Amino acid sequence: MILLKVENTQVFGFESAIRAMRNPLNSHIKSDSFLLKNCFNQPTPHIYESNIEKFVLGIKDAELSQKLTKAGTEHCKHLRFIQVWFDITAPRFFYIEFDTYKHKENISCSTMHTLMKKYISEQDFEKDNVPASLIDKINTYIGLYQQADDAEEKRDYLVACKNILPEGFLQKRTVCTNYQTLLSIYMQRKAHRLPQWQYFCNWITNLPYFKDLTGIEV
Repeated sequence: MILLKVENTQVFGFESAIRAMRNPLNSHIKSDSFLLKNCFNQPTPHIYESNIEKFVLGIKDAELSQKLTKAGTEHCKHLRFIQVWFDITAPRFFYIEFDTYKHKENISCSTMHTLMKKYISEQDFEKDNVPASLIDKINTYIGLYQQADDAEEKRDYLVACKNILPEGFLQKRTVCTNYQTLLSIYMQRKAHRLPQWQYFCNWITNLPYFKDLTGIEV
């Protein structure tokens, strides 16, 4: 069972992205997208909950965006205008590969500040086959840390804990990135053998209008 999860997704910047996309040829008059608040005498379209600006993508704008995306990253810069915020809980081995991607910001729950505050269990790891002896050893260090008064002694217990903490330990991050970066991640990781990447790529493809703007075939 995969414990990686993505929550609290928010997407914003569609209107600016489409406006920017049409700047090079000054073709704004051809744009057929709109905000839901400007939707008069039209059927109410489906709006993703994470689409916080209530943007509705038009067919012509989607076609142009797909054309530019297929032309290469230098032509689909408008995708960088679409910002995405989300919380992700994932094992440390996932973040080692995730951090190779730039053009994103993230703030994590720090093991430096939070690891020693409570005892850990199997539920704190991606897989439940972490040896009980290892968990007991980590918890022993946590207990000694909590009982210690000397700052140097506390530091030694913290370092000892971090030194043996498995890569499967789950950590939460809040991430800010954009559609172009997520497109790069999807194209490079969609066939990755780690199921955590397959889960994350599936989440990407279900973002508001992601498939419509990029033209990817799932």
